[in-house]
Amino acid sequence: MQLRILKHPGFFLLLLTAICFFLTPVLAHVPAFGGEGENPESAVLIENAAKSWVFYGQIASEDLKYYAFKMEKGERIVLGLTVPIEEVDQGFTPNLILMGPGLEDEGRAPEGLEVPDGYGAKVLSYGMPESPVYEGFTPSAFYSLARLDMEAPESGIYYAAVGAVHGADITGGETVPEREVPSEGNYGMVLGYRETFTLKEWITVPLSQIRVYRWEGQSLYLIFTPLALTLAAGFLAIYLKKETVAGLSPARMSGILAGLFFLGTGASYIFQMLMSLSKSSYSPEIAITVVLILSSIGLGVASITLSLKNETYGGGSARKRFYFFSLGIVGLLLWAGWFIGPLLAFEAALLPWKRKE
Repeated sequence: MQLRILKHPGFFLLLLTAICFFLTPVLAHVPAFGGEGENPESAVLIENAAKSWVFYGQIASEDLKYYAFKMEKGERIVLGLTVPIEEVDQGFTPNLILMGPGLEDEGRAPEGLEVPDGYGAKVLSYGMPESPVYEGFTPSAFYSLARLDMEAPESGIYYAAVGAVHGADITGGETVPEREVPSEGNYGMVLGYRETFTLKEWITVPLSQIRVYRWEGQSLYLIFTPLALTLAAGFLAIYLKKETVAGLSPARMSGILAGLFFLGTGASYIFQMLMSLSKSSYSPEIAITVVLILSSIGLGVASITLSLKNETYGGGSARKRFYFFSLGIVGLLLWAGWFIGPLLAFEAALLPWKRKE
């Protein structure tokens, strides 16, 4: 009896739903992109500074990017700075500066930094980390260059600014040889500590993953290669079995294609994990990536299996429609299928399951 329950598709969907709730509280940062912020007056305004964010951007060696957020006295300020591995290897090492009321000037500020009247500027110091950091949800690898965790000394508007290091300048009081600094580079400015997501932010994570991979320097060709290979293998299998699948109903074909896109997501996670681990050290967050891999593969196997089962399986097409609708929902929540997989699963739930004679 217990074995039958474990094999039941409903149990599988319930398990994946539980995984969604397991992942939610441990996800680190809400990704954000864009924004000008060329001076304090045009700074990117952050409404909730306690919420855990990472703002991805690009900066030239002569520019600074400003972010503004309101704090009350005694509230916790958490700041951090991340940079892609390739950027650091090429010599791009930006500075992160916190400006606000009640702060004392600390460190050597970049040329051109605009500090509001009455504000102090604290340049975050750092030494070069021994190895990059592995992040399990994207998955990706990057250098974490600086981190600050302090209480706001006064109430008011605070500014975080990112600026490039010039010439032989470097934070942390270390001396390095003169080197040519790249004209521009990518960075990630981390703010906040509360891991909370809106439903929209959660569901659109796959789009953010693509942008993070691009931020790392990956080409679109490289990003989508695992998915393309999975789809190619699936289409080849369909072609070789064309006598069997020629008479499949539209719903069955949609279900099979949904499964291929789910499997393609799992292949992409495996590829990105191996590539990131080749550049970084071991991290417990590997377990998070493994959960996402198994979830995507599980969704793919379930979708293809249900599509190839007899139409009377599970008490008729009504229950099967429910299963595919559930697969689509879980796929969205677990970022499987690059949105196309869940849409195809919804399509399988709506299209006719019995083929026309």
